[in-house]
Amino acid sequence: MTITMVPLRLLLVSLLSMAISAQPVSISVINFSPGAPIKLYWYNAKTEEEMLVDTIEPYQEAQQDTHVDHTFVYYLQGEREVLTISADTQVYVIGVDSADHDDDSSIPVECSTTEGNLRITVKPQWSPRGAARFLDLVSINFFKGCALNRVVKKFLTQFGISQNYDFRTNYRSATIQDDVPISNLAFQPGFMAYAGSGPNSRTTEMFVVMPGTTEHQLQHFGDNPWETPFGYVHPGDVTAVVAEWYSYGDMPPWGKGPNPQLIYKEDGYDEYLANDFPEMSYIHDCKILDVDVEEEEL
Repeated sequence: MTITMVPLRLLLVSLLSMAISAQPVSISVINFSPGAPIKLYWYNAKTEEEMLVDTIEPYQEAQQDTHVDHTFVYYLQGEREVLTISADTQVYVIGVDSADHDDDSSIPVECSTTEGNLRITVKPQWSPRGAARFLDLVSINFFKGCALNRVVKKFLTQFGISQNYDFRTNYRSATIQDDVPISNLAFQPGFMAYAGSGPNSRTTEMFVVMPGTTEHQLQHFGDNPWETPFGYVHPGDVTAVVAEWYSYGDMPPWGKGPNPQLIYKEDGYDEYLANDFPEMSYIHDCKILDVDVEEEEL
């Protein structure tokens, strides 16, 4: 009988690979398909069986306990898609073209405002949870009549307190977890991200970076863990529309603009904003466009 000796280095590499493959992980899967829920199946490679483990509604997140190198499958427009778990990814985007960990996947949105229309490109891979929350809010008309309540020239415009009292009350405490920031993704005018008050504090209030923002300030956007950009306003609309939003200055205590706490009250729109800030700029409505709309380069 011949015994073949395996080099120690190869044996260690093999054992390490087996250990990594068996490494348990908790993951999140987010459905970015606008039309219908997606059924997620656990795939057994030995038996080739598929077991339904979750049905994920549009723009919602499902959590799964699994292990590295395991495979899930789902079906999108009749096509079988494969999702293989890696050690360095916590949140998986499914349901959009080129969503197989492709940073180029995007979803177009258009918002009409008192000063003109905005074309927005949402980038799910930049900030999956932030992008999904924004698209979910668009899909339920959350932004219909929404005030652009904090307009600070050469800094930011903050919005996201719905005109609908039930919406703004119910979502005020509906926080989402922070996303892992992408390295070397520098803020530019038109970039969109969430306001927050601490880790995992994002709800519905978000901001657009204003034109003319200094390079020094641009470098500081993203310092907070909740400030991961989820998309951007097209450059032409930043100068033609965003720059024209009416500014009452920053919110208290830094300025004399609207107090967000008073906007959240039941009479926040009908009395407070209407009487004290009559020149306020507003979003009329927002809608998700077909994904084949051409994306404008940054």
